[in-house]
Amino acid sequence: MRDGDKQERPVEFGDDGGCFGCSAQNAHGLQLRFRQRGDVIVADHVIAERFHGAPGIAHGGIIATLLDEVSCAAAAVARDTHVVTGELSVRYRRPCPVEVPLTLSARITDEQARYLVIAAEVRRDDEVLAHSTGKFFLTTNARTVP
Repeated sequence: MRDGDKQERPVEFGDDGGCFGCSAQNAHGLQLRFRQRGDVIVADHVIAERFHGAPGIAHGGIIATLLDEVSCAAAAVARDTHVVTGELSVRYRRPCPVEVPLTLSARITDEQARYLVIAAEVRRDDEVLAHSTGKFFLTTNARTVP
């Protein structure tokens, strides 16, 4: 999901409500920091050892969580709305290592009246380790928290 060398800008959310994915106040969360690069939302992340499945390899559930979080952030930034995940299909292409820098990215690929379709990836350098497509339903509570 490379988007050329477009200039990036940091993404800040107001009251994050202690979100597991992005809140700096949630000591047990992932504390993701997002950036906007054109129509793509990106984040760098190192999966902590405590989230391993097999030794040295991230548990699939944490990979799905990262893809979900960056997808929700894409909706929050692009449409200034809060979404809930209705469907998330993940394809694991390669084992995702723990304690190694990874890049997350997501973008909206389709928009319907009630939901957004969002594609996301987890990369190590130029290699796609996992990718997802999901339906993210718009809520009536329009907030800017992913």
